[in-house]
Amino acid sequence: MTTPRASTVVTGQVVVAAHPQGVETAEAIGLADGRVVAVGTRGEVTGAAIPGARLVEAGPAAVVPGLCDFHLHLMGMAIARRQVRLDEATSPEQLVAVMREAAARLAPGEWLRGFGWHDAVLRAADPDALEAAIGGRPALLWSHDKHSAWASSAALAVAGIDERTPDPDGGRIEHDASGHPNGILRERAADAFDRVAAGDDAGGLDEALDQTLAELASYGVTAAVDAGDATADGGSGPYAALGESASILLQSHIPDGRLRLTVNLPAAAIGAAAGLGVRTGDPVDGQGTLNIGWAKAFIDGALGSRTAALFEPYTCGSEPDTGIARLDAAELARIVIAGRHAGISLAIHAIGDRGAATVLDVLEAGPPRQDGAPPDRIEHLQLLRLADAGRLAAADVTASIQPIHCASDRGLVDGCWADRADRAYPWAALRDAGTRFAFGSDAPIELPNPWLGMYAAVHRRLAGDGTPDWHPEHAFTMPAALAGYTSGAAAAGAWPDRGHLRPGAAADLAVLNVPLERLLKGDDDLANVRSVLTLVAGHDVPIG
Repeated sequence: MTTPRASTVVTGQVVVAAHPQGVETAEAIGLADGRVVAVGTRGEVTGAAIPGARLVEAGPAAVVPGLCDFHLHLMGMAIARRQVRLDEATSPEQLVAVMREAAARLAPGEWLRGFGWHDAVLRAADPDALEAAIGGRPALLWSHDKHSAWASSAALAVAGIDERTPDPDGGRIEHDASGHPNGILRERAADAFDRVAAGDDAGGLDEALDQTLAELASYGVTAAVDAGDATADGGSGPYAALGESASILLQSHIPDGRLRLTVNLPAAAIGAAAGLGVRTGDPVDGQGTLNIGWAKAFIDGALGSRTAALFEPYTCGSEPDTGIARLDAAELARIVIAGRHAGISLAIHAIGDRGAATVLDVLEAGPPRQDGAPPDRIEHLQLLRLADAGRLAAADVTASIQPIHCASDRGLVDGCWADRADRAYPWAALRDAGTRFAFGSDAPIELPNPWLGMYAAVHRRLAGDGTPDWHPEHAFTMPAALAGYTSGAAAAGAWPDRGHLRPGAAADLAVLNVPLERLLKGDDDLANVRSVLTLVAGHDVPIG
C-alpha cells in the first residue's frame, strides 16, 4: 500500500519518542488520515507533502506525543466540579467553615456531597460542630484518598447504621468512646453507604465532562484509562451490568474524538462482560476512541486512611494497626481465574507492602493471560518489600503509578511509615529490576496536570514547595518521566501505534508553550507547561 502524502506538517522541536535514556527528535512530521506518515527535516517533510498542506509551525517550541493518563476517574472528575472540595481545609475550623458555606447553598433536606478531607483534620474536629455546620441535613463527605467517608447523623439514620451494625467484610464502621458510630466509614463500609446515599451525582454531567475533556487537552493529554468503580452497582442502559461509570462512559458520545478513552470495569462485572462478549482492548461499537479496559479489584486501602495492608504496624495512630485487606488471596484468585477465562486483564489496587505481596503471590500462581490480552497492572505500589521489586517484571506486570502521590504523601510516609520510608514509592528498585512503568494522576484525588506529575517523578516533591527533593535515589530522569506518560503507557496498554510519532503512529500530539531544552530541565517551570494545540487522530481538540 502506498503511503499517503502529508496533508498536515508540524515543525518544531519534535519529540518522536521518549525513553528512560533520552529522547529521539526531528525537525518535522507529516500527518495524513489520522496517522504520522513522515518524519525528518523540515525540508524533507514539507517537500513531500501535498500542495497546500496545512503547516503548523511551532518554531522553538516542543512538540510531544500525546500524553496518556493511565489512571484517572473521568466521571469522578466531572462530579467533583459540582461537589464541595475540602482539600484546602488544614484545620478543624476551616473544615467546619467550608461545610457550613456549602450547606447554606442547598435546599432544606438536600444531601451535602463532597470530598477531600484529611484524616488528622477531621479527627480533631468537634463532632457537634460538624453536625451544626450542615444544619442537621444528611451528608456524605469522602476523604482525600477516597477510601474513607464521613456520614452525618441524619445520613447514618437513613442507612440504618447504629451501634449494633456489624462491620462489613473488608470494611470498618468507627465508633466514639460511648460505642456509637462517629460517622467515619472505612473501605467497604464507605462503599456500601455510598449506594444508599441520596442524589444522582451521575445525572446531567455532559457540561462537566466537556469541561473536563477541555482541561485534559490543555495539558496535552490525548488518552486516558478510566480507573473504574469499586462495585458493579448503579449501571444503566446496554452496559448496566458493568457498573455506573462504565455504563455511562461506554454509551456516551462525550469523549468520542477528543480523548482515546479506555474504560475499566469492576472485578464483579467480569462475568457480565463475558456475557456481552467483550474483552480487554476491544473497541466499543460506534465509538472510534472508546475501548474496553481492565477489571479493577482492590486488595487493600490507602495510606491516608491507614487502611493500606502492611506487614508491620503503622508508626502513627494510638493503637497498632496493619490496615484492612479488602480481599483475601482466595477471593483474588477467583477474580484472576474469571478474568483469564473471559480474556479480561486485571488492574489491582495495592498500596501497602502486604497488599502488593498478596497480589504478586496470586498472579504468579494463576493461569497465563489469553493471547493478545494486555499485561495485568498493579495500581499505586506505594510501599513494597525490596525483595518483591523484581517480581513484577518477572510476571510481566505493569507498575501503574501516580508520581504526584509521592509528593503529596511524603509527610504521611514520614509519620506513618517512618521506619520504612526508604522503600516507599521504591521506583529505583522497580526500575533496576526492569519493570514496565505507566504514569497517571488518580484525578480527582490529585490534580490531573501531568506536568506536575512529571515534576513529582523527578523531584519527589511538589513544585515550588521550597523543600529538598525527597529520597532522590528513587527519582526518575525527565526523559523517563515523559516516557511514563507516553511510550511506557503505550507498552502497558499494548497500543503499538501510540506514545510515539514514528511513521504509522496515531497522529496524537501536543504543541507546547516551552522549548524542548527548557522542558527537559524538569525544574519548577514544569508547573506552567501547557499545550497550545492538541491533536487526536490529526484533528484539533478544544482546549479549556
